[in-house]
Amino acid sequence: MSQIRTPFDQLGKQMIRAALAGRGAVETDVEVSVDTRRIDLWFMPEPTREPAPAYLGLLGRLTAGPSTFELFHCTPSGDELADCLIKHGQFRHYLSLRKPPPPIPTQWVISSGHPEKGIRRLWFRPMSDWPSGVYEGPPLLWTRLVVVSELPVSRSTLLLRLLGAGPVLKQALAELKALQAEEPERMLALPILARLRLEVPIDPSKRTTEDQEFVMETQDIYESWRREAIQEGFMQGERAALLRQLRHRFGDRVDTTVEQRVAAASGEQIETWTVRVLTAASLSELFAS
Repeated sequence: MSQIRTPFDQLGKQMIRAALAGRGAVETDVEVSVDTRRIDLWFMPEPTREPAPAYLGLLGRLTAGPSTFELFHCTPSGDELADCLIKHGQFRHYLSLRKPPPPIPTQWVISSGHPEKGIRRLWFRPMSDWPSGVYEGPPLLWTRLVVVSELPVSRSTLLLRLLGAGPVLKQALAELKALQAEEPERMLALPILARLRLEVPIDPSKRTTEDQEFVMETQDIYESWRREAIQEGFMQGERAALLRQLRHRFGDRVDTTVEQRVAAASGEQIETWTVRVLTAASLSELFAS
């Protein structure tokens, strides 16, 4: 059975999975033993891939090598943090039985708040040469901890701070809202946040205080995302219609290069070409600036 603690933990899994898509193998809810323990997310980077894109910031640094993630929107107790260490030990044993065994992944526990008892009793210490809020346990436990509420407020930590709670999440949402529509962090996060909104009960009386705050804080960016999605769907239809007209006018001369040019064009260019296609004698005349 999967151990999804809150819908916000599901948000974290979806966010990290989307961020890592194309960089390597990503699995969620990975079973580690017969007692139904599961890893939230397991990532194995492709050795031939380019380094993580810059916009991933600290998340890219966390996933520079094989890694697993355990996500806690509600700050874990000492026992819950200890359980992560036990589960990761079982997972390492499970991986050792594979032929050949894959590299040992580093476990990253992402906690919205500071798990005081777990940090103190499990001997976690701040990591040198890392931002504040990043801790490491004893080396042989292969586990590190990110306390989201302690991360510096910068663009490099934005994706991870979207996994926070309370004021931290509110601040991160405000920063996301301020980004231009084409910024990669915004394009990555908005669809996932929109899906999470759809999981919040429609009936306000059935919402938690946190649900209600999340709905209020994401209203503007949700509406913005809806408008952008509708506009994008409209433009895709306009591009398809233009290509049909081009093929009707110019036949086989509409090759892959022309298709790629139409796909990359701005909305203004598409509108101009849609008018020109009615009178242009050639593709060169159509595309003339």
